[in-house]
Amino acid sequence: MHIPVRTDVRIHRWAVIASTIAALAALGAVPAHAASTEAATTAATPAGICGSGYTQIDSHAFRNSTTELGRVYLLYNASTKSNCVVTLHSSSTSGYALPTGAWLDVDGDGKNQAKDQGTYSSYAGPVRLAAGSRCVKWGGMIEAGVGTYTYTSPWEHCG
Repeated sequence: MHIPVRTDVRIHRWAVIASTIAALAALGAVPAHAASTEAATTAATPAGICGSGYTQIDSHAFRNSTTELGRVYLLYNASTKSNCVVTLHSSSTSGYALPTGAWLDVDGDGKNQAKDQGTYSSYAGPVRLAAGSRCVKWGGMIEAGVGTYTYTSPWEHCG
């Protein structure tokens, strides 16, 4: 016996759910996870996370054999002479709370490495340091599946 599936009912339910979420958002009553997902979706670009004036100068992808899991970005703001590092989850890991980190060190500045490392579902950072004409060492990490993927650059991007 064949029982027909009523797709119009499913579509209607999703429309009701979507309009309810939109109405709650207008009232400022969106569930915390929905609001944080929306915020992460709209602001989750390296330049958006680092802030005004930062432009990307380098990046490194974290990959298992076939899939990009995330990417660490190095950005620079010429007017403030500051660098910024962000590790951003890729579409395959976005939304999953995973150990994620970003770090930055400036050669000869007498300070310790700046670091942001924790369990995040979209990105780690931003980590910012003034570099002036000094070299920087930057990197990040993401732990996904059975592996931890880490990158630390050599001293580079001097001046």
